[in-house]
Amino acid sequence: MRRILTIGVAAALALSLSAFAGPGGQQKGGGSDKAQPVEQHGVQDQDRMRTQDETRDRATLRDEDIYGHELMSGEELNQYRKKLQTMRTEKAREQFQAQHEEQMRARALQQNKDIVPPGQGPIYRGEMMSVQERNEYREQLRRIESEEERAQFLARHREKMNERVESTRKETEEAE
Repeated sequence: MRRILTIGVAAALALSLSAFAGPGGQQKGGGSDKAQPVEQHGVQDQDRMRTQDETRDRATLRDEDIYGHELMSGEELNQYRKKLQTMRTEKAREQFQAQHEEQMRARALQQNKDIVPPGQGPIYRGEMMSVQERNEYREQLRRIESEEERAQFLARHREKMNERVESTRKETEEAE
C-alpha cells in the first residue's frame, strides 16, 4: 500500500513539474537551472482552502442544524445562511449565532412552541412540563460544560419530575 502511495505521489509531482516546463523539458520563464519549489505558498493555500471549505459548509448548512429552524420560513433560513457566510471571524459568527438564538427563544415563547436544539432529544417527563419550562430546561442544559454538572442537573430534574408525577397521582386519587 505504501509503495502505491509513493508511486502516486511521485507521478503527481512529475505532472506538476511538467506543467512548468516548456517543450524539450526546459523551464518556462526565468531559464534558471534550479528547480522551482512546487509549493511556494503552501500554508497560504491551505488557509485559503480551509476558509473556502468553511464557507461552503456554512452555505450548505442543513435546516436541522440551524437553531430554531422550525420557527423560520425558507427565506429566513436562506438569509441566515448568507449572513453566516459573510462573517469573516469566528467571534463575529458566534455573536451572530447568539443573537439569532435569543431571537428564536423569544419567538418560541411568543408562539408557545418548543425549540429543540440540534443534538438534544426528548426530555424526561417533558409532558409534565410547560413549553416555557422545557425551553428553560434545554437552555440550562446547553450551558452546562462539565459532564459531572450535567449528570447532577439531570438527576435533579428526574427527582423533580418524579415528585410532580407523585403529587399529580395524589391529587387524582383525592378528586375521586
